[in-house]
Amino acid sequence: MILRPLIGAVLLGTFGFANAAHAAGCDFALPRDVVINITRNDSAIEYNNRNSRADLQRMQRRTVRTSAFGNQWTPVGLTLTELKYGMQVKIEAVQLNDRQFCARLTGVDAHLGYDKIQVFVARKFQPGSCHYNSITEHELTHVRVFQNTLNSYFPRLQRRLERAAQAVQPVRASTPQAAAARLQRHLSATVDPLFKDMNRTLDRENAKLDTPTRYRAEQARCSNW
Repeated sequence: MILRPLIGAVLLGTFGFANAAHAAGCDFALPRDVVINITRNDSAIEYNNRNSRADLQRMQRRTVRTSAFGNQWTPVGLTLTELKYGMQVKIEAVQLNDRQFCARLTGVDAHLGYDKIQVFVARKFQPGSCHYNSITEHELTHVRVFQNTLNSYFPRLQRRLERAAQAVQPVRASTPQAAAARLQRHLSATVDPLFKDMNRTLDRENAKLDTPTRYRAEQARCSNW
């Protein structure tokens, strides 16, 4: 599996000019509620029966960090996905003087989920065969790990991002873009540990499925591997 965080671009909101009272304190008279939109990406499963076992081994070596079988193992099935997390912020900025702006957060658009989930079965094993069914059944246990982990972490991401966004204070910077980047870094510092914990959970739960004992039991269901 491929696990990689993607952070989106910064979106800037409306602009205005601060009056003298606001300029002194980098304050806003407008309400401070932040509009939060978080999208969950649930990928459909794509099945692929076109690659050889050697192809799957090369894909496995490129994408999976660890294997219970070492480099000598030639996989007959493989599940790959990419976990994506992104965030875009919207701000309102006011100019304090010739060299400084003040900006507050007005909105956050974020997403968490999978780009796609691909289940590969070596082409030696055709659909309908005992081998194909056994391999697919095993790979779908990995798919359930991806789905269950997203079920667990998505509401946690929502709660953490909402709390952080509502609490973040206005910032000063030389440009609105720099102010937006500072606000985004603040939110990312709050959310990133949760994203990393999700990666670790995926690694741990998937590793529980790929053990010699489990494979021996699954392969015993069919002959002539």
